[in-house]
Amino acid sequence: MTHTNRTSSIYSYLVIFLLLLAVAIRGGADFEWLKADEAPVYDLTDIQKVFPKAESFAKQSDNSLAVYNSNNKPLGYVLISEELDARFQGYSGTVPLLIALDLNRQIISTHLLKHNETDEFINHVYEEKLLNTWDQLAMDTTLLALEVDAVSGATKSSTAIIRTFQYSVANYLEAEQQRTSLSMVRIIQLVLMLVLLVLSLSMMLGKRFRKYYSYYLIGVVLVMGLWLKKMLSLELLHSWLTKGLPWQSNWELILILGISIVLAIAGHKKYYCTYLCPMGALQMLASKASPFKKRNLKLKISVLTLRNIYLTFIWTSLILSFALPLSNLEPFIAFSFKVASWIMLSAGSVIILLSLFFNRPWCQLCPTGCLLDSIPSHKSNRKSSYHEE
Repeated sequence: MTHTNRTSSIYSYLVIFLLLLAVAIRGGADFEWLKADEAPVYDLTDIQKVFPKAESFAKQSDNSLAVYNSNNKPLGYVLISEELDARFQGYSGTVPLLIALDLNRQIISTHLLKHNETDEFINHVYEEKLLNTWDQLAMDTTLLALEVDAVSGATKSSTAIIRTFQYSVANYLEAEQQRTSLSMVRIIQLVLMLVLLVLSLSMMLGKRFRKYYSYYLIGVVLVMGLWLKKMLSLELLHSWLTKGLPWQSNWELILILGISIVLAIAGHKKYYCTYLCPMGALQMLASKASPFKKRNLKLKISVLTLRNIYLTFIWTSLILSFALPLSNLEPFIAFSFKVASWIMLSAGSVIILLSLFFNRPWCQLCPTGCLLDSIPSHKSNRKSSYHEE
C-alpha cells in the first residue's frame, strides 16, 4: 500500500469515528467533559399557556403531543418543532415553535418556545403578528402552499420561524400519513420502489438492463426524488443515530442504507450514488442530454478531497455543539418545491447547470457520498494485500 493510499485510508476511518462521536455528543451521550445542556425546550407550563386546564401530555405515533386535563380527558394536540426535526437558524439561534391544535386538528395558535434569538427582532415579529398567520387554519397540505412573507426589519428571524413552521407541518403530515393503513397509492409507491431496487441491483451485477439506464434514471428522479422524496442525507442519518431507526415509518430507506453499506464493504461503494440517489440521477441525465464535452472537477487538496474537508467541517461543528442546519448543507430539499427555500432551489439549479459541463459536480462535494465512500471495503483491502506481497 502506498503512502498516499495509507493516508487516505486512515483518514476514512477517522471520518467515520469522529462523525459518530459528534452525533453521539449532540444526541446527549454521557460525556461529562463535553455534555451539552439537556434542558428540554418545552414543558407543561408552555402547553398550559394554550390549554390552561392541561395536567398531562403524551407523545403520539405521529409525533404530536396529546394534551389531557385532570380527568384524563383530551383537550387538544400540540406540535413541537424540535420533536419534528424542524430546526432553522435565525439571527443568533434556532426558533423552536409550539403549534396548538384543537380536537379537530385545526390550528389554535402558534408560540415561540425557549430560544436565544435577539429580543428586538422577536418583538418586531410579535408586533407584526407573524405567529397569528396560521390561526384557525386546518392542519393539511394547503398550509404548505400558503405563501407567507418575512417581516421586514427582522427578515432572518421571521424567515427561520416560517421555515420551522413549514417543516414541522410537513414532517407531521408525513408521519400521520405513514401511520394510517396502506392505501392503494402507498402500495403503488412500495411496488415502484421495489422495482427500482431490483433493477438497480440487476444493472450493477449484470448487463441485462443497462441499455435502459437512462430511462431508469428518469424513474429514480420522478419516484425517489419528486414523488416520494426518499433519499439518504446527513440530516436523516443524524436523526437515526440520535433517535433510533424508524422501522415503521421509513423502513424502505433503512433497507436501502443497509444494502448500500453491505455493497460498499463488498467493494461497490458507488452503488447508492450511481443507482438510487435522485440528485445523482438528475446530474447524470443532464450530462447525457448536454452536447458539451464533460470534464472532471478536481476538487482536491493533497490527498484530501473537498468533500472530505466539508464533512470534517460538519463533524467538527457538531462536536463543538454548533447548531448546524443539516438540511441546508445538502441540496436534496430542492426536490420539495413547496417547502424548499429559494436558496436551496437555486443551489439545485446551479448543480444541474454545472452538470452540462462537468461530470456530476455535486458528487465531488456530497458529504453523504463521502461517508459511504469512507466505509472500509473488503475488496480494496484484498487488493492492497496483494500489492504488498
